[in-house]
Amino acid sequence: MEITAIRVTPVRAKKVLAVATLTLCDCFVLRALRLVVGRSRRYVAMPIRRTQTGVFEVFHPITSEARKTIEEVIEEIYEKRIAGGEPQLAGKVYLGSSSDFVITDVKVKPFESHKLKGFANMVLDNCLAINGVKIIAGKQRKFIQMPNVKRGNRFRDLAFPIKPEIRQHIEDTIFREYNKVVDGA
Repeated sequence: MEITAIRVTPVRAKKVLAVATLTLCDCFVLRALRLVVGRSRRYVAMPIRRTQTGVFEVFHPITSEARKTIEEVIEEIYEKRIAGGEPQLAGKVYLGSSSDFVITDVKVKPFESHKLKGFANMVLDNCLAINGVKIIAGKQRKFIQMPNVKRGNRFRDLAFPIKPEIRQHIEDTIFREYNKVVDGA
């Protein structure tokens, strides 16, 4: 999976140096990554969600190579930004083994509520986990709701497809797994 665009915005906060947005394969966006000053080094913190059952990362690398790549790319662009240079990727940067957007695993947990029918977690290219995708029963059909955060009175997606065919691919993959779990197959 290729990082095709990156935006790093320096901020002035206690321990947060910058916030970053990554675009993968020109079709999927990850928002709200933070470059943070830790006790012994800088690191990239992933966005979190607080729920009644605890706190979880909305998305996160599942391999040390993917985490290292994300940290290096964000730090590189951050350093270029604060030095006044051109904040662009030096070349092609891959997180996993493929240059394409690939869903390698989906786990679904049914949940019966009025409209909420379940949650899904998916793995992209065996290197990045996306957690907390909701399966919603709408008036016309079921649909997915990507992980989001409430800002004021609006919700903002934190990990989301930017191409309709990728959204459809994600929905199809999640619904296929959801139907297997619900039907007991």
